[in-house]
Amino acid sequence: MAWCTRSTFNRRSLLACVLLTASLCAAANPVLKGAWSGTVAGDAFAVVFDGKGGGTANGRPIRYQTQGNVLFVEDAGDVAAYTFDIQGSKLVVAGGAFDQPVTLTRGTASATAAAKRSPPSGGSVAGIQAAMVGKWCKVSSFTANAGGGSQSSACFALRGDGSYSYGAESSMSAQAPGMWGGTASSSGDAGRWSATERTLTAHSQSGQVNTYQLEKRNHPRNRDPMLCLDGQCYVSYWQKAPW
Repeated sequence: MAWCTRSTFNRRSLLACVLLTASLCAAANPVLKGAWSGTVAGDAFAVVFDGKGGGTANGRPIRYQTQGNVLFVEDAGDVAAYTFDIQGSKLVVAGGAFDQPVTLTRGTASATAAAKRSPPSGGSVAGIQAAMVGKWCKVSSFTANAGGGSQSSACFALRGDGSYSYGAESSMSAQAPGMWGGTASSSGDAGRWSATERTLTAHSQSGQVNTYQLEKRNHPRNRDPMLCLDGQCYVSYWQKAPW
């Protein structure tokens, strides 16, 4: 990783360096060119690769590069790495923002069909609020004037079958003349979930049961929908209409 020096060693800079390094020895794989669609965490999802390193994901502009079977995607300034495998008219993608491998079909028909199958956004089935199905994230970062800083992210995916998964990562770094150090940690959980209009209950596979006070808000800047649990707000990772 010759392009990444210690002075740029934080998560976002590292990913940006990976994308830069990949762009020097890889191109936008023409095999990916076109539209692909399917479902992610119960939500309709469509991505378009233009064959030149650009495209859209659920209407949002993205940039991408490939190196072998690795796909680097820049979305809203964040870069994530995925593995991909094309099997006829199917594209299997894993890693990055996906909690489990996702299979997309060439064209937009799969996303259109999934959207038609989705229950009305205000409805609930056996304690599952359909409008809450999806991936929700909270990200924070801090950069010290003297160098170093901290970054943390926490995401949970609520699925239409009543299952959920949760993952959190945090990292800290410190710099001084001639010195550099850092730490990183991660945690995760999975289980079953249910919700009412005012509460969300998580039944962890560890046996613990936690009930959170639930509020549905829109982000004050861009009106992206948020789920606020005990006052901690998580923004929809995928494009959704405001509440």
